[in-house]
Amino acid sequence: MVYGTTGNGPVTLDAKTGADRSTSPGGAPVAVNEYTGVALDQALHRTLIAHPATG
Repeated sequence: MVYGTTGNGPVTLDAKTGADRSTSPGGAPVAVNEYTGVALDQALHRTLIAHPATG
């Protein structure tokens, strides 16, 4: 998976094909390791949110 942001919001792409994985991922991590991804709160950009890594 490749995460990114655009002027229209966050995107998630399949790293092998480049195809969209989710049309509305809700956020894109700013830091990732094998255990978790950390993203900024989309509303205020003042809160970090940790999401467990899967797969």
